[in-house]
Amino acid sequence: MDFRLSSEEESLRKTIEGFVREHLIPLEAEFDNAPDIFEGSRWKSRAKLSRDPEIMRYVGIMEELEKKAEAQGLWYLDVPKEYGGLQVSNVAMLAATEELEKNSIPFEFGNHVSNILYSCKGDQIDRFLWPCIRGEKTSAFGLTEPASGADPSMLQTTAVPDGDDFIINGSKMFPTFADVADFVQLFARLPGTKGREGVTCFLIDTGTPGYRVTRSIETLAGTEPCELLFEDCRVPKTQVLGEIGKGWALNQAWLGARRFQVGIRAHGMSQRVLRVVAELLGRDAVEAAKFVERIGYFSGELEALRTLTYLGAWKADQKMDVRSEAANVKLFATELLHKIVDFALDVAGPAMLRKNHVLARAFRHARARRIVEGPSEIQRHIIQRALFREGAALLELQ
Repeated sequence: MDFRLSSEEESLRKTIEGFVREHLIPLEAEFDNAPDIFEGSRWKSRAKLSRDPEIMRYVGIMEELEKKAEAQGLWYLDVPKEYGGLQVSNVAMLAATEELEKNSIPFEFGNHVSNILYSCKGDQIDRFLWPCIRGEKTSAFGLTEPASGADPSMLQTTAVPDGDDFIINGSKMFPTFADVADFVQLFARLPGTKGREGVTCFLIDTGTPGYRVTRSIETLAGTEPCELLFEDCRVPKTQVLGEIGKGWALNQAWLGARRFQVGIRAHGMSQRVLRVVAELLGRDAVEAAKFVERIGYFSGELEALRTLTYLGAWKADQKMDVRSEAANVKLFATELLHKIVDFALDVAGPAMLRKNHVLARAFRHARARRIVEGPSEIQRHIIQRALFREGAALLELQ
């Protein structure tokens, strides 16, 4: 196993390192007091609809950064070459994200097209895929439901064939940006199926009759996902993404691809939190002596997380089955981040009770990350299932 970058990838990493140092880190103080909407990536869609002068000023800063990044060839990193992208490896994407995570500005390279949209065929490519690559359209991911919770195999939204169409009925909970997205990637099941069987993915335009956003939900982490309702929503069969009844694989591909990025982002946020702790303890040698052992412990855990994350990405580049590795990374990363932030709160004391305190913001996001894109309990279930699939010998029980 070799996690080293190729010469081209290393050149890209250095370019990103320079971009972060020159353009992003100098803006950190500016963004410490930015409106809440600039916590995370909400600004990419919802903030752009605002007419608030202060929000518009920050949007202008972010858009100027985007132009600079694109001018330096730091756009379309994960887009396939056939669509004009760099198609960098999973390992190289981790390296790119790792450099970005050295600063606190909510900036990303590219429009981050949902990876399953590359399954588009025919006119779906011009209608859905290309506009997302160019940043002209955004999409939401409709999987979780009120009744099924974190287990997508329990989804109840139905898609009943009717001539050249499907009639869709059901509801979805927590799709991010659904109130401002141009279309939703919706998962529903065929009649008479259960579990993973019959799951189908549809591309449904916002404004399609029978499809409506019923509410926006304010969350602990500052994000505002939505609830969607589908009532006799008629969708042509030409808007099925992939194959009818084969949507489960698309769902798994979307979740698995994101979990290694979750790992390296949690690693970066943890390091930033520990730097804040170090600054606080640097003022008092007595207090520093109380906590130095735990800081050393967390440093070792973070190195383990980084190695685990790169290993999973490398296996993904080798086209290996990484379901278990992705679950391990998601679980370990988000649980460790939460422990580190909780420790930091103990060190900071009452000062962190201010809503805009850097540690208060970190806490909100750290707790949410243990839930979104598959909560810790689901990751443990996936790991357990993989262990039994490999057999009891793996557990050295013989």
